[in-house]
Amino acid sequence: MAKKIFFLPHAIKHMLYPDSFRRMATDDFQQIQVCRIVDDRGQSATAEGIFYQLIVRLHKFSLGREDFHQSIHWQRGLVLDDGYNGRAYLAHISNDIRITVRASYPAYFLGLLTGEVKWLVESFWEGLRCEVTVPCLVSRKDGKSCPGLFEVEKLIDSKRKRRPDHPCPVCNEWQDIDALLSNAPPVRALTTESTLDTLLTEFTDIKRALVVIHERMRDGFAQLDTNDKQLLSRIDNARTDLLQALTDEAKDGPRLFSLEPVNRNRFNPKKWAKDTFRLTLWCEHSRLPLPMLYEDKNKGVCQIELDRAWFKKASPFLKILNGTLRLGLPVAAAGLEFTLDEAAYEAVEGHLDSGQEIIEASTDFKSGGGPVDGWLDCDTQNRERGQIAGSPISAHGAVLREFHALLRRQDPGCKFGGLVRVRNKRNEFLWVHPRFEGEY
Repeated sequence: MAKKIFFLPHAIKHMLYPDSFRRMATDDFQQIQVCRIVDDRGQSATAEGIFYQLIVRLHKFSLGREDFHQSIHWQRGLVLDDGYNGRAYLAHISNDIRITVRASYPAYFLGLLTGEVKWLVESFWEGLRCEVTVPCLVSRKDGKSCPGLFEVEKLIDSKRKRRPDHPCPVCNEWQDIDALLSNAPPVRALTTESTLDTLLTEFTDIKRALVVIHERMRDGFAQLDTNDKQLLSRIDNARTDLLQALTDEAKDGPRLFSLEPVNRNRFNPKKWAKDTFRLTLWCEHSRLPLPMLYEDKNKGVCQIELDRAWFKKASPFLKILNGTLRLGLPVAAAGLEFTLDEAAYEAVEGHLDSGQEIIEASTDFKSGGGPVDGWLDCDTQNRERGQIAGSPISAHGAVLREFHALLRRQDPGCKFGGLVRVRNKRNEFLWVHPRFEGEY
């Protein structure tokens, strides 16, 4: 059945906007990006019907996703909510889409929404493209902000050329590029240090924080403080980056899995040459291991023989993958429809911690050490969320493809633990537990 879309009268929207968006926590931060829709000559262009499509496509973030009477959208405005990731206001101004996010860590939700708009424009309107821009920071004499916009790609180009500032195309004021890019979180993360690198560097301290967060979430997300929300949003950001970077590889097999030696007590991480590992597959929708979803410790698990040479080559990717799963576990577990036994949760924690120790001992990685060098390839600077230039993290993508081939050779009838391959709204493949197949 087609979803009904209700539009609010012009006068009502001004009453609802302050209550539904401005009334946020006083310690929240705000970031803004403007998606300029232009033709092949760079002139402003109309993407007919785009806002109608956005209302439907972003319904999972609607305030009325449980009760449509709570929805807040009108012909040129839309308010969205993503829990601890913050609240967003999308405004259709002339031909452009202005996205404002307020949150403890607005970078994740802002990047997700900007990527969605960009993908939608460039996939459905031939000849049109979306320029991601950030607003001028200058206030005019009348107290209003300068309407000037800076194209993010041009700011990045200027920064690569070691230019510290850039002129506004409207007011001509030269402005600090770093200050402007504070409203471009996906680009900022890729031009300095990746979110995941930072999280893995702080891995030991973050694990301690996650213990506290897990306890607080027993009583719901409302119990989280600002620091908790910031950390969880950063983790969501890192997980999304990882899956986006491995989009091509998802066609042939799942991307989320964890490894542990079958005989853990007799395994010597310094001297082993070849050994049998227990492979646990994870659902890419819930971000949880299949045994937990099946409520059966043997389902979604198989054995695979690995040699040290392959393991060492794959270790940078395995560390990233294992760390991402471990960091995201508390939130993923909190999202379960059934109450998770504490012993089962601790068993998964132990499995991932054991895997991390083996990766570090078998190679020379250390938790809390420096960034994982080279986990993004040379095309990183050209990548925006939702659109990856060149081969996504080519080195690690190759490792994942090798792993899929290895698994099929050792188990020709491999069904990937019953995972179902689905497509999301961007036609990207995901591997999900059967209970989530209907979500796609």
